[in-house]
Amino acid sequence: MKSFIKNIRSKAEDYASQQQLRLASHNYGPNHTASDLTANTYSYFHSAKNNQFQAKVKSESTLGENDHFGYVVWPVIIMVHAMAESKPARKTHEAISCLQAYWNPQRHGFCAWKMFPGNEDIYYDDNAHAAQALISAYEATHERKYLKQAKTILTDLIMPSAQKDGGVPWHTNNQNCRNACSTGPAAVAALRICAIERDDKLAAFAERALKWLIATLRDPQDGLIWDSLVFNADGSPNINKMKWTYNTGFAIHGFTLLYERTKNPEDLKMAVSLAESAMNPQNSMFDHAIQDAQQRMYSDSSFFLHHLVDGYRVLSKHALTDRLRNEVRRIAAWGREFMFDPSDGLYFRGSCPYSISQELRARFNQKFGVNKELSVNGQERDEHGNLCKTLIGCAAWARILHAAEGIK
Repeated sequence: MKSFIKNIRSKAEDYASQQQLRLASHNYGPNHTASDLTANTYSYFHSAKNNQFQAKVKSESTLGENDHFGYVVWPVIIMVHAMAESKPARKTHEAISCLQAYWNPQRHGFCAWKMFPGNEDIYYDDNAHAAQALISAYEATHERKYLKQAKTILTDLIMPSAQKDGGVPWHTNNQNCRNACSTGPAAVAALRICAIERDDKLAAFAERALKWLIATLRDPQDGLIWDSLVFNADGSPNINKMKWTYNTGFAIHGFTLLYERTKNPEDLKMAVSLAESAMNPQNSMFDHAIQDAQQRMYSDSSFFLHHLVDGYRVLSKHALTDRLRNEVRRIAAWGREFMFDPSDGLYFRGSCPYSISQELRARFNQKFGVNKELSVNGQERDEHGNLCKTLIGCAAWARILHAAEGIK
């Protein structure tokens, strides 16, 4: 009888969640929520038949027609993260079932494309993001298998690859580089697990990784995080000084979590210093086409920007509260104004309107009194040159909207 009742309740919950998704997917209006956008994204990209997330046509980060334009793992991971934050537990389970097709059980990590014998195409940054998404899935569903898998990724795949001082490479086939985009999210994931259960090894790894970021990849001039350290053939080091919003975002997030663990004021001081650097509109991460510095927006795409928002959100609990929360709201409002397409309830992936269409370019120019020419971003278009939406763009904007909604 108990199993019968449990089965009936499960079916009722599934029907309710399906109805919630169906109803939300029709909300294409300006007052949509993060949950609405997540539902629209799920409805548009999820294929129950193929048990995968896929596009309508070959476009950025998809395979071809033979694979039904299925996505590589990174966008799927960010979609799982968005689902865990905004949708019913049963739909999160369904999304994760799509993700598990990429799992390599021998390497304890996710491959860039679905697993097949001999698939060794494994990126450490993908897997650090996956660990984060799985931790959020555990927090939403209380399924310990997700937390266990996240921990396995860290202990069996990522941590053995790291230098003794904490730097993590980008890909398993190249140990001659150490990247901020791998090191930062791995540290954040480790500390998030430590907040759930005690693990001194994870904590020690995270602290080493974060201190390595600062010692090796922080620009002493503007306080932002560089991209990577690469070792040349002769062993000499070379720093790639490109700056992306997510690398500084990971550092902010990581040092905030470290402070929550250690209560060391120096850790909080570092997080604050990084955030102040990131919010300076004179830095290279902002779009300087806007003359008024206070109105400038970050020029990065949403799939980098949502990690900076994570850092701002977490730090706002301890310091710079009003500034950080206003910045999160401002980023979300920008997305609503320029990146949202009311015709389908989805978002473009970038944050620069003049890189998408003539109509958005004109709106941008009118608002800011400039005369930017259209500078087409090919990632916003499919293989035929037509504008399209992407899984990672919509999922990332959904995470940004969710962060803004969670600010009281």
